[in-house]
Amino acid sequence: MNRHPRAARRGVRSALGLGLVVTLGAACTAPSPAASPPASAGRAATVTPPQPSVSTSTLPPPTRTTGPPPPGKLPPGALPGTRLAPARKLAAARRHIRHVVFIVKENRTFDTYFGAFPGADGATTGRTCDGSTVPITRAEDRTDDVEHHFIPALDAMDGGKMDCFDRLWDAHQLQSYVQYGRDQIPAYWSWARRYTLADRFFSSVFGPTGPEHLWTVAAQSGRFVDHEAPGQFGTNGIPREYCDDRTEQALSFRRLLAAERTQAFRLEADRDTAGRIHRFLIERWPCFDVKVLPDELTAQHVSWRYYRGDNGFVAPLRQIRHVWFGPERRNVITEPEFVPDARAGRLPAVSWLTPPVSLSEHPPGSVCQGENWTVRAVDAVMRSPQWRSTAVVLTWDDFGGFYDHVSPPHVDLFGLGPRVPAIVISPWARRGFVDPATLEFSSVLRLIERLHGLRPLGPRDRIAGDLLEAFDFSRPPRPPAVLAERDCSGA
Repeated sequence: MNRHPRAARRGVRSALGLGLVVTLGAACTAPSPAASPPASAGRAATVTPPQPSVSTSTLPPPTRTTGPPPPGKLPPGALPGTRLAPARKLAAARRHIRHVVFIVKENRTFDTYFGAFPGADGATTGRTCDGSTVPITRAEDRTDDVEHHFIPALDAMDGGKMDCFDRLWDAHQLQSYVQYGRDQIPAYWSWARRYTLADRFFSSVFGPTGPEHLWTVAAQSGRFVDHEAPGQFGTNGIPREYCDDRTEQALSFRRLLAAERTQAFRLEADRDTAGRIHRFLIERWPCFDVKVLPDELTAQHVSWRYYRGDNGFVAPLRQIRHVWFGPERRNVITEPEFVPDARAGRLPAVSWLTPPVSLSEHPPGSVCQGENWTVRAVDAVMRSPQWRSTAVVLTWDDFGGFYDHVSPPHVDLFGLGPRVPAIVISPWARRGFVDPATLEFSSVLRLIERLHGLRPLGPRDRIAGDLLEAFDFSRPPRPPAVLAERDCSGA
């Protein structure tokens, strides 16, 4: 999210990596590649007793390799580096992974958290818009909030050169060029060393938080490119009530003709012209209907819940009319219910989990306190009788204005946005593996779709990798590695 929105009407240049334009609109109904039917998702797993807190000092060094054998057949338009598991591995995944927990936090890039991680594609220096190279300095526990809206992200990425993060407002003193060390986020580094860290995992849209979370349930944002800003909160002045207030507005692409989509795509690819995409943007009510993954899960009798923290910026299903005013809404519940459900073995086949805003790690919130929230959630999963059959995917929703040196592929009008951290935590996750596959939020949806034999929702998840390269089903599952929370008083 960005709490200080500013209309970015200046020219912006972005010549991003790929020139593939994907049209996002109606849900795609193309079938998935043929595969054997999925196993039932409801069977309880064998109880694994919890382990004491563990030390990371004896862990082997992380490895970055080319990964598993060649992937299964990729669909046309798949990005370079995309992996899709072959039938044998998919069948193994269906036997062993019966619960997926998708945890989404806020506003960090890969370089901000893992730029110094051994074996990963990280950076400890960054480039600025005047061509200088500057050190990425040690971050404080609480940092300044930096601009991270849609067009300003294009400004910062500077045509894929990734060198104008110092042009964002609140970043002129290099506030974007900061980094956390292992001692500041020890749990995240421990999980990255013990399980799998993805270092080519991109945000789905240039930013900010609101539309990013729509991609985590729909693999699209209904053309929206921003959450509501001051002046768009409706006649009652209460922000972000979405489908519950017809007078609210948010910024969106209007419906474009094919020629206009091509023109807008080209404008985004040059920093001198990207500001002109405003001609294609309108304000509209952020309450709309598109197919979301919960629809597909419900139709196939696959259990799911969305455990939502108290955060007005993060309410994607409150923007989907048929969910919010229909029976699926009963599966949108509060975040405090997650830990008891996990410990009792009551997690559904698919869980989304988001924190309250104060623990989301959105600046200026405490990273230490936010990490402790994540430790409590993951600890509950590890102590659960469902641990042996669970895969947790932990990621962050947008770049938050922070520096990252890797140029995202320019897939369509919406993204991809800058890299964000992503960790796969599971008894079946590859140990100490740095995953080089090209991934984004739609990849988590693709994983779930393949596990349950569901069709892709649309163009993005149809071409997305499925994250299964992060797993090794050839060895016994590992026991949980419970971590202790930290004292944040000195952070």
